[in-house]
Amino acid sequence: MSKQKIQSLNEEIDGLKQEVSSLKLLASRLSEAASHSQDKETSWIFAMEGNLDGVWDWNAITNQVFFSSRWKEMLGFTDEEISSSLEEWDKRLHPDDRDKVYQDLNDHLEGKTPFYHNEHRLLCKDGTYLWILDRGKIFSWSETGEPQRIVGTHTDIHMRKVAELENQRLVLELSEALEKVNLLSGFLPICASCKNIRDDKGYWNKIESYISEHSEAEFSHAICPSCTQKLYPGLDLNTKNEKGD
Repeated sequence: MSKQKIQSLNEEIDGLKQEVSSLKLLASRLSEAASHSQDKETSWIFAMEGNLDGVWDWNAITNQVFFSSRWKEMLGFTDEEISSSLEEWDKRLHPDDRDKVYQDLNDHLEGKTPFYHNEHRLLCKDGTYLWILDRGKIFSWSETGEPQRIVGTHTDIHMRKVAELENQRLVLELSEALEKVNLLSGFLPICASCKNIRDDKGYWNKIESYISEHSEAEFSHAICPSCTQKLYPGLDLNTKNEKGD
């Protein structure tokens, strides 16, 4: 067989492989769509992907979860990179958010709340965390009355949450600054003789030191007219410079 025929055959094989791969992907998507299109009870939630929300469908008995393509995309993953295990979500929870997430989720599973609702951070593929709004509801129960199927959505709220946290930080800084200012507007024990101020620990400090610690004021030293006359009685403050006006 000539080299030209071998090359042509290899090209045909590569083309067939690509077609097979495309058909497998198409079959998978059609199968996924078919499995959910028959479920009229939750058809509305799968339409949420049109609003750029991710969708999840959790079997609480088997811990298998359907994660929609948008759900995975929000975290920077492709369909093939995320399995159908609950661990895919659990292992990406931010440590500081974990307790509150499971508290809110268990409250709904135990019938204490009509819906599951929580804002938390999930780890993305690039190592950053994304703030998401997670909402869900029980749609079916097992024969023994245990929650079996819980369906919900993920909404990207990262920009809104970052702005909210920044506002909270600024409000806190302002409150702390006002508290420091208030310290100077209350009762200050000051010595009638040397004018030193007693701090909250009982120590006496110069008034300059106290004010510097409790405000951002700076001092420049000068002598007032009354003290000038006491310290320099022979100095005539009204005397004008002969070279001046």
